[in-house]
Amino acid sequence: MKGQLFHIQRFSLDDGDGIRTIIFFKGCNQRCVWCHNPESLNREPELSRVDSMCTRCGRCAQVCPQKAVYFAEGSFHTDLKKCVHCGKCLEQCPESALKIEGFEMEAEEVIRRILKDHIYYEESGGGVTFSGGEPTLQGEFLLELLKRCREEGVSTAIETNGNTPAELLSKLSPLLDTVLIDLKHADPVKHRAFTGADNRRTIEAIRYYAAHNRTEVRIPVIPTFNDTPEELQELLNLLADLGAEQVVLLPYHTYGVSKYKNLDRPYQLAAAEKLEVSDVAALLEKTEIPAGLMVEVHEK
Repeated sequence: MKGQLFHIQRFSLDDGDGIRTIIFFKGCNQRCVWCHNPESLNREPELSRVDSMCTRCGRCAQVCPQKAVYFAEGSFHTDLKKCVHCGKCLEQCPESALKIEGFEMEAEEVIRRILKDHIYYEESGGGVTFSGGEPTLQGEFLLELLKRCREEGVSTAIETNGNTPAELLSKLSPLLDTVLIDLKHADPVKHRAFTGADNRRTIEAIRYYAAHNRTEVRIPVIPTFNDTPEELQELLNLLADLGAEQVVLLPYHTYGVSKYKNLDRPYQLAAAEKLEVSDVAALLEKTEIPAGLMVEVHEK
């Protein structure tokens, strides 16, 4: 069985306990306007160009058999409808400024990559985290990997937006040690306006995982979206009602902005300034944390 990925990160200390391998799935069913991994959104491979490395030599456009690469407004661009990801432009780029984002991999090869670091998982209490994109969009592939990890004794975690069919939740849950799930806004209308999907499935996923798994709910705090005390209070109250216990607030950052230029896409929150941990901590002080809820502010 094959899946579409865009990155495998070894020796990570984020997204779960201990030393971890993070498997990044390609493809997402939301379009959050602040997404810091835009290369993860589309399922198909994409051509990315590090604009700061490009010398404008024009070799990529000269060798492209599909005439998908063209020069305009002082830079080279790619017509994604024409690009077939043949890689000829990568071969001719003298500065290695081009990259194909996304690749196909067999489940067994992914497991071999994961098992390379089994000893580090055992010594640190770590394991593997399946992230994205949204890993549940490739449900059968994800289930195969989780089952194989169980067989090999590797601790498992998922980083998900929760926009998942209920029937898949019940299959995933027994194979997961930790669930890291986002909830962006309590209002389904505003949630859809900024992410492209409402929050109904996510709310039910949090309710289900909180009852069956060790679950951490993450709230990205985003300017103009959910950065008022009233909106945060509503989120915390909702999570308490859903049975959540652990909540992490993540300040908005701009680490991924350059990726949009590399992918030749506009960034919709270009005017927003990054938030510091202290900004979000001050916001949290203006709320009343419901009983039974532990809330922390982390820098991601």
